[in-house]
Amino acid sequence: MTDHILIILPVFQPNEIHFRAQLASIARQTHQAHSVLFVVADTVSNTLIDEAAKEAGLAYDIATPADRLDAVRAFEFGLATGAAQMPGTNLFALCDQDDIWHPDKLATSLSEMRAKNADLVHSDARVVDENGDLLHQSLFRMERRDKLPGLRGLLYRNNVTGMTVLMTRRVVEAALPFPPQDGVHFYHDLWLALVATVLSKVAFVDAQLVDYRQHAANAVGAITHAAENQKFGRVWLRRRAASYALAMYLARSLVLRLGHGAEEQTALKKLKPFLSPITIGPRFVADSALLALRGHASLARTALHFALIATGRSVWALKNAMSGGVEGALKEFDARVYALSPGPLPQAASPEIATPEPAANWAEKIDQRTKPKFTPVMTADAPVMNILVPTLNPAEIFAGIVTALDFGTGLAERGVPVRFIATDLPIAAPSASLEFILQRVQGSADRMRTSGRISIQCGCNDRRLVCHPQDRFFATAWWTAHQANHILQSGRFSQTRFHYLIQDFEPNFYPWGAEYAGAMESYAFDFHPIFNTSLLRDYFAEHGFTFAGPSTQVFRPSIDISRYADLPSKRRPDHKLIALYGRPEVARNMFPVAVDALSRFLRDSGLKRDDVSVVSVGLKHGDIELPGNIRLRSLGKLPWSDYPSFLSTVDLGLSLMYSPHPSHLPIEMAAAGANVVTNSFGPKDLSQLSPAIISGAPTAPALTAALKQAWAAPAPDASSRQIDLSPMGWTLDATVEQLASHLHEGWNYKRRCA
Repeated sequence: MTDHILIILPVFQPNEIHFRAQLASIARQTHQAHSVLFVVADTVSNTLIDEAAKEAGLAYDIATPADRLDAVRAFEFGLATGAAQMPGTNLFALCDQDDIWHPDKLATSLSEMRAKNADLVHSDARVVDENGDLLHQSLFRMERRDKLPGLRGLLYRNNVTGMTVLMTRRVVEAALPFPPQDGVHFYHDLWLALVATVLSKVAFVDAQLVDYRQHAANAVGAITHAAENQKFGRVWLRRRAASYALAMYLARSLVLRLGHGAEEQTALKKLKPFLSPITIGPRFVADSALLALRGHASLARTALHFALIATGRSVWALKNAMSGGVEGALKEFDARVYALSPGPLPQAASPEIATPEPAANWAEKIDQRTKPKFTPVMTADAPVMNILVPTLNPAEIFAGIVTALDFGTGLAERGVPVRFIATDLPIAAPSASLEFILQRVQGSADRMRTSGRISIQCGCNDRRLVCHPQDRFFATAWWTAHQANHILQSGRFSQTRFHYLIQDFEPNFYPWGAEYAGAMESYAFDFHPIFNTSLLRDYFAEHGFTFAGPSTQVFRPSIDISRYADLPSKRRPDHKLIALYGRPEVARNMFPVAVDALSRFLRDSGLKRDDVSVVSVGLKHGDIELPGNIRLRSLGKLPWSDYPSFLSTVDLGLSLMYSPHPSHLPIEMAAAGANVVTNSFGPKDLSQLSPAIISGAPTAPALTAALKQAWAAPAPDASSRQIDLSPMGWTLDATVEQLASHLHEGWNYKRRCA
C-alpha cells in the first residue's frame, strides 16, 4: 500500500492570513508524500487558492462544485472527487482552511494507523484564538471528551474532530454518499467515525497534532458545558428529542449502509437500543451509570435523556394504539351502525345521570397563530428588525420562507441588526437553523461581521422578547401580520406600521370561514406592503386593494437563474425523467389534477416504465401506480443543496399553482434545462418568460395537451434557460437596499457597511 496521502481541504471565504498559514503548515510536514485537493466551496476563491498553494510549494488540484457547499457537503464532494480521480490513493486526510498542523501530524497519524491496524486515526488538538495564542492545551480535556466511546457512545457525543482525521479508502468508499440532511444537523467527522467503527477500528493519538483556531466564523466550534443546565420544559424536551432523533437516524442509516456482512452485523448490535420498535431504554440507563462512574457527567446525562425520550416514544405509541387506535375505531364503528338503526347514539335517561364530558378551555378554540406567545420586554440597547416566520427548522422551510430569509440576510449585509423569530414551530436544533440562514449570506466583504448581526429566537417557547422602542417588525404570512399588529398596537413602540411581505393572495388558501376572514383582515392593518412580483400586485389591484398601487415596492422572484442555467445536463438520452411538484396536502398545488393529467398523458403516449421514470418532489406521499406499469415515486422534500443537481436530471416538469403567485419551481426547472408545464391564473402566464415553459388552463385535458407538446419539444437551448425576470419587478437586492436605507434613516444613526 502506498503511503501517499490525499488531503481534502474545502475553502469558503477564507481569512487569507489564516489560510496561507495553514498551507505553510502542510508544506512543513515531515511526511512529504502528500498532495492537496482544494474544494472551492464558495465557488469564487480559485485565484487565492492557486496563488497560496504555489507560494507554499504544494502539489495540488482544485475542484469547483456547481453550487456553493456547506462544510459537510464540501468534504463529501472532495472525498468523492478525490477517490474517483486518484484510484491509486488509499489514504485520505481532512483539513480545515484556518488551523495549523504540527509538523509530525501526518507522520504520527500514519504510524499509529499501521501500529493499531486501524482504518481511521484521529488525535487531540490545542485550542488557539484567531491570533494563534493558546487558549487551551487540550481540546479533549476542555470538552471532557471520552477517548474510547465505542459505537453507541459516538451517538451520545462525537469525539472525532475532522481536521485531525487520517483514514483509508475503505472508510471513504463505505461512507459515500453521506446520509442526506436538511441544513447541517451532523458533521462529516461523526459519520466517518461511525462507519470506521463498524468496519474495523478507530485509533486515537493522545497528543496534540493540530492547533485548532477558535473564532466567530468556525463552522462548528469547540464547546464548553456552561450552557448545558437548561430548565425542563417544552424547549428542553424538543431539543433532546431532536438529538435522539438524529442519533436514531444515523443508527438506522448505518444498518442500511453496512448491515449486510457478518462482521458488520455483529458490530451493529451495539445500536439495538436505537433500532427496537418499542423500548423503555434500559441500555441507555446502564450506559448513563457507567459513564457517570467514569467521570463523564455530561455524557451520562445525554444517555439518560435518550432513555427518557425512548421511553416517551414507546408510551406515546402504545397510548395512541390503545386509545386512538382501538377505542377511537370502536366508537367510530358504533356511530356508523347506530346511524343505520335507530339513528341517535345511546343517551342517559336524564342529563343529571350522564357523566359530563370534559369542557375545553376557550383559548383552545381560537386560532393561536394570530397571538404572539411572547411578551416584549423593553430593555434592548439598540433596535433590530424582527422578521416573523412560521418556522426556522431547515426541513420545514420552503421557497416562501427562503425569500424572507434572504430579506433578512440582505439587511444584515447592509448593517441592519436582524432577528428571525419562529412563530409556529419550536426550533429543534438552533445551530442547524442558524447555519442554514448564514449559508445564505451573499457577497459580504466581511462575512463574520454580517453573521454577527443575525440572531434567531423561538417565538413558541421563549416567553420574553427583548425589544427596543424603535424595533421594526416584518410579517411574512397573514397570521404573522396579526402578531405584528398586536405587538405594535400595545403602545410601547415608536411605530405602529409594520412591513408585510405579501407572496400570495392568502385568503384563497382556505374555504370561506375563520381563516379566510383572518387573512382578509390582515390586509386592513397599517402596514408597508412588499409584493413578490408585479403579477401578484396587479391581482390585488384588480380586486380593489388600494395599497397595491403603481409605486408599491415589488420585487421579482428571488431565483438565482445562473445557479440552474449554468449546470451541465445530467439527463439520460435513453431514459427520460418526469418530475411532478407533488404536495397533496396543499390544495393550490392541485395534486389530483396533476395526477389525472399525467396519467392521461402516459396512457395516450403509450409510454412504459422502460421509457420513463416519474418522481414527485415537495411533500412525502405514498407511491402511485400510473398507466404503463409506471410508478410515481415520491421523493419528498429534497435538501436545498441537492436541488439544482436533481433538476439537471429532469427532462419534463409538471408544476401547478392555482394562485396568482408565480411559484419558483417552473422557472427553476426551465432554467435547469427541462421543458415545463404549469397552469395559468388571472394575469399569470409564465410561458411569456421562456419558450421552455408551457402554460395551460388548470384542467386535466388542457394540461394533458400541454404535456404532449412539451414532451415532443426539443430540449431548451442555452438562450431559453437564461430567463429574464425583470418584467416582474426589481431585484430583491434593490428592494432590500431601499428598505435598509429607510431603516437607517428612521433609526437616525450612521450606516455601518458590511
